[in-house]
Amino acid sequence: MKTRLLAIFSAIVGVGLFVYVIRQTGVSEIWANVRGLGAGFLLILAISSSRYLSRTLAWLRCMAPEERGVGFGALWRARLAGEAVGDLTFGPVVAEPLRLVALGDKVSLASGVSSLTVENIAYTVSSCMMVMAGAAALLAGFGLQGSARAAMLGALLTVTAVVFASILFINRRWAVGSRVADALNRGLIRDAELRRKLDGHIRHLRELEEYVFDFYSRRPLDFLFVGLCEAAFHAGGVLEIYATLHLLGVDATLSTAFLLESVNRAINIAFIFVPALVGVDEALTKLLTETLHLGGTTGVTLAIIRKIRMFFWIAIGLLFLLASRKRTMNDE
Repeated sequence: MKTRLLAIFSAIVGVGLFVYVIRQTGVSEIWANVRGLGAGFLLILAISSSRYLSRTLAWLRCMAPEERGVGFGALWRARLAGEAVGDLTFGPVVAEPLRLVALGDKVSLASGVSSLTVENIAYTVSSCMMVMAGAAALLAGFGLQGSARAAMLGALLTVTAVVFASILFINRRWAVGSRVADALNRGLIRDAELRRKLDGHIRHLRELEEYVFDFYSRRPLDFLFVGLCEAAFHAGGVLEIYATLHLLGVDATLSTAFLLESVNRAINIAFIFVPALVGVDEALTKLLTETLHLGGTTGVTLAIIRKIRMFFWIAIGLLFLLASRKRTMNDE
């Protein structure tokens, strides 16, 4: 209930911020830029599709070899289906379970959960490394002052701590989640029947932690492949921004596109509960493009084009989700 209220509140604030930013920037100028893309938008869609393909390949490789018979196509459709609803609602809280729902009985629940967990850890750590690089570059190259500098320093320290903790916990095989859950279960739960049920869930959590530890320590080739897939995902984001800016007539470098993508990763992490990042993306991207001397209109236009691209893939994902539900009902 609290998560739902947070999402609703975030959506209301986001829409209000979106309207404010658009009016301040100028509707006609933004629309002229968006319309000027023309057939170039197909290039943006093609580049963005590579990002979904990259993470789907990573997910497939995170599965045990005997489970990979599910096939790339089924995982790709499930990823888009989960992403669609997640973008419109509460982010990963909804997206991850829906990916498994969309798969149906094509893969075991244990394999689906464990492989998704490993892939999401790889994605989160790689995203944090992107934010680290972008924040360091902005602090070193643009002399940020005041609240902007404090925000960049805060982001840099936070993501550095996340990366360091993730590496340390996995390397030392610290099963913190199951240990804390077990301690709480034994210390707080008095009902014997409920405690036995929770013991079963804690056992599954411990098995999940062991799968994660074993993946990173005993499957080096899979680990390398997944890392390359996550790098390709981020490279696709940089290339998409680079292409979009040039289609808009902005003479930007790849390093500028990298900074914009790294901050976009930070926005995605920090405002994960804002549906489709409405308002937040436009406002913060505008602020960044002004800092980079590209103009506020460029930033707002970039964010809106990103939103149009997002809703295209949301539509595709919803179609895949409806198709999977129809197949499930027919099987029943």
